[in-house]
Amino acid sequence: MAQVSALRAAVALLVATSPCSVRAGKDTHTYKPLEDVVVWTDKVGPYNNPQETYEYSILGLCELEGEDISVEHGELSIGETLEGHAFHSSPRLDIHFGQNKGHTELCSMVLTEEKAKDLAGMINDNYWYQLYIDDLPIWAFVGEHSKFALDVSRFSMMYRDNNRSLQLPSSGAAPPVPKHLKGKPLPRIYTHRHFTLFYNQDQIIEVDMEPSSPWPIYGGAPLNLSYTVQWFPTGNEFKDRTNRYLDPKFFEHKVHWFSIVNSFMLCLFLCAVVAIILMKTLKRDFTRYSASEAEELENLDGIGDESGWKQVNGDVFRKPDHLAIFTVVYASGCHLACTVFIVLIFAICNSYYASRGATAGSFVIAYLCTVIVGGYEGGRIFRMFGGQHWKRTMVYQCLFMPGLAFISFVVINTTAIFYRATLTVPFKTIFIILVLFLAVCVPLHTVGTLLGRRAAAERSFPCRVHHLKRPIPTKHWAFTPIMTMVAGIVPFGCLFIEMYFILSAVWSHNKIYYVYGFMFAILVLLCLVIVCVSITCTYILLNAEDYRWQWQSYISCAATALYVFLYTIHYFYNSTQMSGFLQTVYYFGTSLNFCIGLSLFCGSLGFIGSSKFVFLIYSNIKAE
Repeated sequence: MAQVSALRAAVALLVATSPCSVRAGKDTHTYKPLEDVVVWTDKVGPYNNPQETYEYSILGLCELEGEDISVEHGELSIGETLEGHAFHSSPRLDIHFGQNKGHTELCSMVLTEEKAKDLAGMINDNYWYQLYIDDLPIWAFVGEHSKFALDVSRFSMMYRDNNRSLQLPSSGAAPPVPKHLKGKPLPRIYTHRHFTLFYNQDQIIEVDMEPSSPWPIYGGAPLNLSYTVQWFPTGNEFKDRTNRYLDPKFFEHKVHWFSIVNSFMLCLFLCAVVAIILMKTLKRDFTRYSASEAEELENLDGIGDESGWKQVNGDVFRKPDHLAIFTVVYASGCHLACTVFIVLIFAICNSYYASRGATAGSFVIAYLCTVIVGGYEGGRIFRMFGGQHWKRTMVYQCLFMPGLAFISFVVINTTAIFYRATLTVPFKTIFIILVLFLAVCVPLHTVGTLLGRRAAAERSFPCRVHHLKRPIPTKHWAFTPIMTMVAGIVPFGCLFIEMYFILSAVWSHNKIYYVYGFMFAILVLLCLVIVCVSITCTYILLNAEDYRWQWQSYISCAATALYVFLYTIHYFYNSTQMSGFLQTVYYFGTSLNFCIGLSLFCGSLGFIGSSKFVFLIYSNIKAE
């Protein structure tokens, strides 16, 4: 029954989290001649703070006001909600498929002192806004000021064609300014929008908007908002219409290819090191440790001087300290690893960049569907090492990652509520996620734990664990846990170039990450590097006759996340111009969450590699 209910809940989840596109052409993306084309307003915010966004209505412009209009609220998927979208129709923008429209008055208003002050502050902070037409985004700045130095043409991504000239309305005569304001640099708001749309048969292929006619902002200033619409045919196909938003010169730069080569060479070097350990050092050890009794008697005098990893065969499979905690972090990392690989594979196949909220929504789905993996690994490892109170550990593990996410969510969401930002997650979405957790996570995790415990009962260790613990020799300072974390810098060397491209896509405008093949290749190489580093550290530790390899193998690889977090701090202060409490909280909260997840991912892979290595070498010796 648990499996059936979980399956039903998963099906419901697929419907709830699927990217429900904002209505356009009845969701078919096809239009009849002169059919209404809806313009959706989304969000607005300062250019330097990409995630500090607010609803478009905070601009206070007349286009969304008035008793004679009805504003429609767009439906959002869970992924779109988590990304901070807020769609509202703009009914005053009357656009029809294929119909050009000359200079058309949108609305008129007179600025009050308070509204003029608010608008001036937004323009001085380089506020931009986002619109959508037929699921295609448009970006533009609210206005301009004397210190305006941003590349507006690149930001608006206006389509340019050398064989076609687009006629934009002129700014007209200079507007009257009160005497006491003459000569002062006043911020100016763009009062005209020129929409340019390109179509292929009955489908919209490209949309652009060029703001113009800047008007000074001051109390009592009259604003006459207007727009024009031009349609042009194009031979571009619908399936390629999102390609223009990509930046191949940045993401496919030779430096990106160099990162692949760099990671591959690092992986090759570490694989060679591990191969030497396995083929030479261990071969010599096996020959010595597996000698016949006659040879042992002949070399009896040297037996007392024997040392190395063979000496801890009676303790190497002793349960690690704090087994419950180890089980929780290890199983959570396995669960997260499966989730990441599934999301990446689907991203490569489905081009997530073309759909809003697809990445966040698919991550939620993949996380819930792979809960059984975490439960299985947790149940297996806990029973294999003879842990007690498995039910309590199962509950801890089930709540661990959702608990971490909930803590960061409360901090970020509370801050967003205080600022009235679009990042605020509504109660409806919170309720849906909670129901899905109870209906899917809990049953699947329980089933996975039971299956894992059954699998562990059918497998035994290669060596018998002694009742008395073997004393651990005094170790060199290089083998302390703190120094072991230095090993994490090796996997970071495989990752840091790719981190620059990922951070640039997440924390800057107009950079959409789409080279998931690069990411997948880097991730595979990272996994190989992690396994090699873990095996090397474990072999060195066991040779020092220290059998506590489980935590050592985990920490040495999990430490990679520490260096990634330090890199995100460097990126924040040296590669961005972010400021403000909301943006800072969101940046570091998200970065910390990512690094915690990365530490679980790397640590679990490290333990898996070392576990296979330890089982291999101790299953090939003659235990005493």
